[in-house]
Amino acid sequence: MRLSLLESPTRPNLETGPRSIGAVKVLRVSVTDKCNFRCVYCMPADGVKWLPQADVLSFEEISAVVRAAVEEHGIRRFKLTGGEPTVRHGLVDLIALLRRIPGVEELSLTTNGALLERLARPMRQAGLDRITISVDSLRPDRFKQITRTGDLATVQRGIDATIDAGFESTKINCVTMRGTNDDELVDFAKLTITGPLTVRFIEYMPLGDAALRSSGVSPGLSSPPSFGMKSIGNEEIRNGRDARGTMLRADASELGPAGGCGAQERGADSLIAEAEVRARIEDELGPLVPVDRATEAGVGPANVYRLSRGNPVGRIGFISAMSAPFCATCNRLRLTATGVLRSCLFEGGEVDLKPLLRDPKSGAPPGNEIGEAMTRCVALKPDVHSGHGSTQMSRIGG
Repeated sequence: MRLSLLESPTRPNLETGPRSIGAVKVLRVSVTDKCNFRCVYCMPADGVKWLPQADVLSFEEISAVVRAAVEEHGIRRFKLTGGEPTVRHGLVDLIALLRRIPGVEELSLTTNGALLERLARPMRQAGLDRITISVDSLRPDRFKQITRTGDLATVQRGIDATIDAGFESTKINCVTMRGTNDDELVDFAKLTITGPLTVRFIEYMPLGDAALRSSGVSPGLSSPPSFGMKSIGNEEIRNGRDARGTMLRADASELGPAGGCGAQERGADSLIAEAEVRARIEDELGPLVPVDRATEAGVGPANVYRLSRGNPVGRIGFISAMSAPFCATCNRLRLTATGVLRSCLFEGGEVDLKPLLRDPKSGAPPGNEIGEAMTRCVALKPDVHSGHGSTQMSRIGG
């Protein structure tokens, strides 16, 4: 059957490079659009309307796409994302299902960590290789305000659970936001001195209907905790209230419009370029030393360093899609929870696989047709992405 191209801009036909399927090393698979956080940079305060469950791919449909990626194009690395992937019922079963596919070399997951305390060991036993946890503040009250619903101590216990379960090469993702958490950059870098972690600083990316205002997040605590050492307490936060019993809510100035991308205009000043982040860290902790990227787990876009002082255990990475776009070396495709292959996080062509996956006449779709769709989709990658994306981060999976 003929696939539906949701967008098909005119692109030059390149033999090699990011528009060649041979350049794709990773397929990011969003298993749900749902999330148990409401992060200020990801969605409006009142959330977004979740997709009907019938629109979300089944485990068998996800498995069919992964199998085709392996067999047709030799793609062997897969990242499970959301929304928040751990809220998908039966996620451990999906991991086990994908792990049994011959040729899958690496299966990793990005999570907010809220459910890791319970799921880390079962996911490890099912065959998950690596975990990346998003943490945007080390201060409990500020963490609550950024995530609107999250609890830092719970996430800390989840990080400890990943270490106890035997996960290695764990990564911490921190979205850097001026006026929100930029006074914590050095604190995050210090985590790598004693923690077996790669802390990655990610430039704020304006996507969908989310807004940031520096006045919406308070200064927080003066003494941040450490990760990877089971030392975070949570005396300041109880059931979403501060020490005075006041409910912690996002400030009204954070709220964006119900639809469209207008809210992003208000967050434009939130971007902190990589050069500034590095300078702040080096001013206090000394020079950063480049690390051979081949020694870092995964094949993502981060430039990796380590602190030159203190015999650090971990590493520091930078993902700088705004100040230094890496479109020319992009090596990934994305599969949304609804079965749409997406060529770029921000923009570019999309190919809807659902008509193929659910065609009642053909039964199970042939792998070569799914593989052809991947080839068509990667050919639609933009030269360089625009300044903001039109689709909610929670529906793309990052």
